Amino acid sequence: MRILLVNPAMNMKALGKFQGLLEPMPVIGLAYIAGVLQADGHEVAAIDQFTYGMGVDEVIDKVRDFRPDVLGLSMLTPSTPVALEVANQAKLAFPHLKVVAGNIHADIFYREILTSSAVDFVVHGEGEYTISELCFALERGDTDFSGILGISYLEGEEVKKTAARPVIEDLDALPYPAWNLFPYTRYGLLPFADVARPVLSMTGSRGCPYRCEFCSLLYTGSNYRKRDPIKIVDEYEYLHERYGVKQIGFVDPIFPLNKNILFKFCEELMRRGLHKKLCWLSETRVDRIDRESLRIMRASGCRRILLGIESGVDLLLENVNKTFTTETTRRACRMLREEGIDSVGLFMIGLPGETPEMTRQTIDFAKSLDLDFAKFAITVPFPGSQMFEDLRREGRLNRDDWENWTTFQPDPEKMVFVPREVSPEYLIKMQKQGLREFFLRPKMVYRHLVEIRTINAKQLLHGARGIFL
Repeated sequence: MRILLVNPAMNMKALGKFQGLLEPMPVIGLAYIAGVLQADGHEVAAIDQFTYGMGVDEVIDKVRDFRPDVLGLSMLTPSTPVALEVANQAKLAFPHLKVVAGNIHADIFYREILTSSAVDFVVHGEGEYTISELCFALERGDTDFSGILGISYLEGEEVKKTAARPVIEDLDALPYPAWNLFPYTRYGLLPFADVARPVLSMTGSRGCPYRCEFCSLLYTGSNYRKRDPIKIVDEYEYLHERYGVKQIGFVDPIFPLNKNILFKFCEELMRRGLHKKLCWLSETRVDRIDRESLRIMRASGCRRILLGIESGVDLLLENVNKTFTTETTRRACRMLREEGIDSVGLFMIGLPGETPEMTRQTIDFAKSLDLDFAKFAITVPFPGSQMFEDLRREGRLNRDDWENWTTFQPDPEKMVFVPREVSPEYLIKMQKQGLREFFLRPKMVYRHLVEIRTINAKQLLHGARGIFL
């Protein structure tokens, strides 16, 4: 079958002056799906609407040019309105086209999507094998889809959902993501994560054993599955040789979670000399950091680590089930500095129960850690998280203006969630103030202009517009 996959854009106007801070990132989920579909013999094309800044009409023109049998749409919450518009317009132009939606937002709101849009099928959970099986069924002309695990669809006026498909246990059996179908040379990992380009993403595991209440990964379960570290290095080397990649960003919530895998992975990178050719970064928890691990990570090419610090208030950390303390964070950041790995602190302001004094405490805490980068995101209880479920049950989240569900929201009237103790205007003010206070200190200006030098003039300009205007 001919299958066209689309990474929808989001409404950039909703970000106001903050939109310049966003850059296209590797869409590894769609690239994995494309890889499996190609391996199964389907003819696949892809459109990264977000990267090219395409309007819906331009996407429909591409649909017209390719003439697919199936249109696959990835639905993350902020891009859902655009994705649904693409689905509806494509179906209007090509009535026989089958439209399939996947990703977390479609997974959760499948009933609303199937009954109020042109989407024919929703794929639940990990979609690689499910969508390929569905495409084979459509190619055969099947009309009974009840035997395909992990999908939902309309049968007459009734929404049918089949039994869940088991998670993919053997991640190494998946073909490599089909990056050749995507504009990979235009991808980055956001200004605080880019060290060298071209950059692409990899996954070393799936699932997360932790239960942070703001994380939408809770919806996907806690079944942690890891890849063979030697095969991770095989893909790492392939991306360098095939695409000229100079940096790899691991998209795992925590990579590596297993210390034994870490050492095998790092030792193999060095054995092949890959630590001299490209670098890598990952995200981890502050309570997973130790000096021995940092040293071998640095030796093998790890140059930057993202830390989900979230808050400088132990009570707020406890409230969202982070299971570590601010003192644990101080120790981890101190070790990162001493071992020569750049650190990126990811902070949330506006957590449930947060007071103005707590927001101030978080900003001061960030400044005290000697981090290289900091991101202050306004809390959004994304669908799939426990926080979303709790707040909706309390009647504090009865809205579906999905394009406004962003962590950089410049319009106080459109802010998704605000703790009772503060105002939306205050959160916006403190988000900007936190960025100003963190980055405009003399030592940070010097560090970024002279030592780190990974933020370019364009990014500095966009950043200045976002925090001053």
